Amino acid sequence: MEKKHVTCVFCDQCCHVSVETENGLIKAIHPYNPAVPAICSKVQLWDSYVNHPDRVVKPLKNVGERGEPKWQEITWERALDEISEKLKSISANYGSTSVAISAMPINLQSGAGLVRRFANLIGTPNYITPMELCVGNTAQVHRTTYGWYTAPVYEKSDCIVLFGQNRSLENWPQDYLGIMAAHQRGAKLIMVDPRKNELGEKADYHLPIRYGTDAALLLGWLNVIIEEALYDQEFVQTKTVGFEQLAERVKDYPPERVAEITGLDAELIRETARVYANSERAVIPWGVVTDMQKNSTSALRCQCILRAICGFIGKSEMVVGPGTGVLSVSELEMHDALSEDIKAKQLGTENYPLFTYKGASLFKDASIETFGYPHYNIADGSCMAHPPTLFEAMRTGRPYPVKAILVLGNNTLLSFANQKGILEAFLNQELVVAYENFLTPTAQLADYVLPGDMWLERPALGPAIEVRPILTTSQQVLAPRGECKNIYDVLKGLAERLGLAEYFPWANVEAFYDWRLAPLDLTWEQASQKPAIPLKPATDGSRFGTPSGKVELYSSVLEQLGYDPLPYFREPDDPTLAEEYPLIVFVGLREPTFYNTCLRQIPELRKRIPEPLLLMHPEDMEKYGLKEGEWVWVETPTGKLQIIVKADSVQPPGTIRIPHGWWKPEKPQGLKNHLSDAML
Repeated sequence: MEKKHVTCVFCDQCCHVSVETENGLIKAIHPYNPAVPAICSKVQLWDSYVNHPDRVVKPLKNVGERGEPKWQEITWERALDEISEKLKSISANYGSTSVAISAMPINLQSGAGLVRRFANLIGTPNYITPMELCVGNTAQVHRTTYGWYTAPVYEKSDCIVLFGQNRSLENWPQDYLGIMAAHQRGAKLIMVDPRKNELGEKADYHLPIRYGTDAALLLGWLNVIIEEALYDQEFVQTKTVGFEQLAERVKDYPPERVAEITGLDAELIRETARVYANSERAVIPWGVVTDMQKNSTSALRCQCILRAICGFIGKSEMVVGPGTGVLSVSELEMHDALSEDIKAKQLGTENYPLFTYKGASLFKDASIETFGYPHYNIADGSCMAHPPTLFEAMRTGRPYPVKAILVLGNNTLLSFANQKGILEAFLNQELVVAYENFLTPTAQLADYVLPGDMWLERPALGPAIEVRPILTTSQQVLAPRGECKNIYDVLKGLAERLGLAEYFPWANVEAFYDWRLAPLDLTWEQASQKPAIPLKPATDGSRFGTPSGKVELYSSVLEQLGYDPLPYFREPDDPTLAEEYPLIVFVGLREPTFYNTCLRQIPELRKRIPEPLLLMHPEDMEKYGLKEGEWVWVETPTGKLQIIVKADSVQPPGTIRIPHGWWKPEKPQGLKNHLSDAML
């Protein structure tokens, strides 16, 4: 038996696993650390994914109409030749900004830094990632407050506050085990969620909040903590700016008013605020729910402010910055290759500047002073175009045309808001390329589908997104199936054809890793013997990476961009729609059985959830005359879909919950077949 350690990316928790092989065949997969058995059932179904009969294993060219594909197998040489020629032509006709790239760095792993490098070198700022609806806003709000990202330390925590996270052994198992260990040790668990999920059943406090009112609750907590002087006065005085303005703002949110907004009891709001503030080391872990609501920025700002004023920064919530000793992901990306004029053309710059170069530029001096380098791309959510604005340009040509998109390791059609608008955008392109494992709904709209390797078939030097000062390694276990290639080989092949060979000089991805690791006096072979390599932090913690060098409770960056520098609350519901649309729809449900839009082709997983399910309280089902298992249409002002009703007594009455990212890989392709039922 031979053992190798591998980073599984069947979800974005990126668990380390140990793989036992014999004569090149996988015999067993175990948790890498037996003391922390963070491994879900999905990883054991690797064979159903790797060797799936529908997996794309040769380059494909669509010789039919867009959206009605007729696939022809072609050579890699021909595919890269034709794609590069079309990129040259489109760039010559419309300018370099007419090319867009949509990538998911976690799925790509070894492409960390290199996809952005390619985008910047071909002269386009129009790079997007599904992080926009995931950790993207969190990363930017953290940056406005601390200058970098926080990382919770569960083993030190005595209070954990979860906003809508239903962690389990099937959904972020590392976090789940960390939370459960802390809870068993005596840490208080506060669950804020309209539904009482599995973790809510175990929680010390469950706050059944009204959907979309998280910011109001958090402002109420700040009101209590400041009014009762429960904050860390020394930290506030020495490490923060803007406390007086914050204190004045939160006077508008006493618990009684917050109770009316959120549907919670005012005394419960006070009690949980005190529990959090009086803890020695509390944490508020990241959760996608807070990124996906109308009050996202203010709710995230409040979370950041709470960590700071209660003195948990540096104790249980670490702001460590990037590492040193090797080129960071941001440096690999070569952001200076783009001129300032091109950066200014980045789509979304005017209306959504925090995501873009315009927002990042306001941290430049602070980043240099604190970390030694500007434009750090935190969690791959920085310096990027605003996806809806990009899709509008693809559809309409305004403010300028976008005529080509490279989709690398993600199902773009199902990964962003306004699916119908994204479809129209893709149909208006002169070139669509998908680097994929399967013919997803997005790949079905492509001119070329390039077969990619998967996580057992590639060596990977990570992490794919930069948050902590650490390098991670993942060893290659299997040979790629068929003609599947690593993303580095694809980028290198295109770069050579576009006159950019000097920027991708390494013979293969392992040689690139050797080059990157050389400053540490390591080769890839040596480094890959361990799953993690700690790096020296770029800061000693004495200064935060904000313009003031302190935690900005009152954000100077938001103020410069013309936005409210303090958190606030906006009513999430539109009362004018209530008569025609009486139910509140929550669309952020990630089913732990799958991973976003992925893995629905695995038969064992589909047996667990064969069809998409709408969760509805039994009282509402009776009110509308619906039966369990019945197919229904759900319509909103922006679209409609078909889905099966499932009775769920913990779903709040008057609301429904709809899952994310459904399509059916077994269904026929093409627009006439609704892109394998993705558009139903």
